[in-house]
Amino acid sequence: MIHDESVKIQEVVHALEEGFLKKAILIAVLLAAVAGLASLYLFFNFRGLDSETAMDQAQLGRQIAAGAGYSTLYIRPLAMWQFLNHEESLPSGPFPDIYNFPLNPLLNAAILRPVKRWWPMQPTDLVYVGDRVIAAAGIVLFLASLFVLFFLVRSLFDAKLAWLAVGLALICDMLWRFSVSGLPQMLMLFLFTVALLLLHAALLDREAGRTGRMLLLLAGISLLLGLMTLAQPMAAWIFLGFLSFVFAWFKPRAISGLLVFFLYLGVVTPWLVRNYLVCGNPLGLGIFAILDGAGASELGFMSTLEPDLTAFGAVRAKLRSGLTSQFENLFGYFGYSIPAAAFFFSLLHVFKRRETNMMRWAIVLMWSFAAFGMAFFIPRGAVSANQLHMLFLPLFAAYGMAFLLVLWNRIDLRLPAARPVFIAVVFAVTGLPMAIQLLTAPPQRVNWPPYVPTFINSVSNWIEPDEVLCSDMPWATAWYGGRVSLLLPATVKQFITIHDYKYLGGPVNGLYLTPVSGDRPWISGIAKGDYREWATFIMRTADLSRFPLQFFTPLPIDNECVFYSNRDRWTPSE
Repeated sequence: MIHDESVKIQEVVHALEEGFLKKAILIAVLLAAVAGLASLYLFFNFRGLDSETAMDQAQLGRQIAAGAGYSTLYIRPLAMWQFLNHEESLPSGPFPDIYNFPLNPLLNAAILRPVKRWWPMQPTDLVYVGDRVIAAAGIVLFLASLFVLFFLVRSLFDAKLAWLAVGLALICDMLWRFSVSGLPQMLMLFLFTVALLLLHAALLDREAGRTGRMLLLLAGISLLLGLMTLAQPMAAWIFLGFLSFVFAWFKPRAISGLLVFFLYLGVVTPWLVRNYLVCGNPLGLGIFAILDGAGASELGFMSTLEPDLTAFGAVRAKLRSGLTSQFENLFGYFGYSIPAAAFFFSLLHVFKRRETNMMRWAIVLMWSFAAFGMAFFIPRGAVSANQLHMLFLPLFAAYGMAFLLVLWNRIDLRLPAARPVFIAVVFAVTGLPMAIQLLTAPPQRVNWPPYVPTFINSVSNWIEPDEVLCSDMPWATAWYGGRVSLLLPATVKQFITIHDYKYLGGPVNGLYLTPVSGDRPWISGIAKGDYREWATFIMRTADLSRFPLQFFTPLPIDNECVFYSNRDRWTPSE
């Protein structure tokens, strides 16, 4: 009896050390860590969406979910100019969106529809339920991407490195910040990781001479990259890198390259045709984002009814500064990840597997094209709608970690604990930005300035549902307020033109100015910047006798907001 119990104990110990129980415990610990991090970023560290693009695509998704079609509440004066030049009239009914590409808004529509009953904001909602749902979906896509990443890295290297790669991605603060940002990057990351998994399989088939299966996999990759482009049009640069690699490496070259090219076109062309039919430009309004930083900001160009198209001549000069800016901030764009940075040094090492080496050059080519494209659409910070470096970060970190372990093995330290300590140090340094972010997060529960969702909702409700509100942050009033929201025009004269001629079906009934325009340096940001025409309105010294909105009230949040209207809408009626 005692002997039998001893045998059972030994079996349990063996299972803990080498068998199923060890794997089960490790997986349980990993799942607990994932759940803890997800809770921290979604509930304790999340203060709502804080990106213009995320709010714009969120309100667009809600419009789709409400049955209003692909229409927007966020109206840019430049969109009005584009419609007037195309059809000499503005659309009647819901205003079509011609700025965003459709995949992320469609995803938002799918996840917002089940919570339709909670769309109206409550005065006690510090974080809007729509923000929370969109952020939760981003986390799910992030974790799904890591699930695919595990199998990709395991096929490139081995299971141990795959676990390390997943761990490095999990402790990358920037990836978590993207996951709750509402931007399309997490959807793109999932599609891109699946595409890379297929690419590795295609490389194996190429080496084995299985041409038919190889072409089928290349076709799947082109479809996935097409979907990525429908989520963020800058993914077209990644496709160009992939297409170059296909022509250079896969045989027969003509068949492989043309198959990939035409299938990709088959995915993106219907949307380009839609844009052309709606506004006369297949790329819609988004092409003008290239002018951001070419003499003015993107919002500066979007706010005018009379665009200066000679600004396109400054794009060439912008290219140089865009490339310089990217490489100056490259470490930050890669989340300050030491293994991701080590990827570039891994290019000097030859790994054992031929397909692993070739995969590395494929992603280098795609990343190089993406970096070139981003020079035209400079990211505004590390977490930005135009930031594509993060798509490459998880696989870069896997290659970089493999290279660091190769270097460590060459040191040949004969201490059993040395290698685990080295890996722990790499993880500690890589996770330092996350620790700093979580430990030093501000206590406030909203993204002020300039966003306080409940206050934006309350102010927007001063405007009736069939009226028009103008603001310097119309993406926020459209999302949190649910009102037709006009971007503050470049000049007072253009505002009066839109108001008097009722371009949006009626007059403009309110003007809501916030820290977006007011929290700037007086000379460079207001008096001589994009808001110079509105300086007296921002400072509340304007002569309103000839202005359509002759009533105004300062708003209580730090006295940094002001609301102008055609009548007193804020004094409670008796």
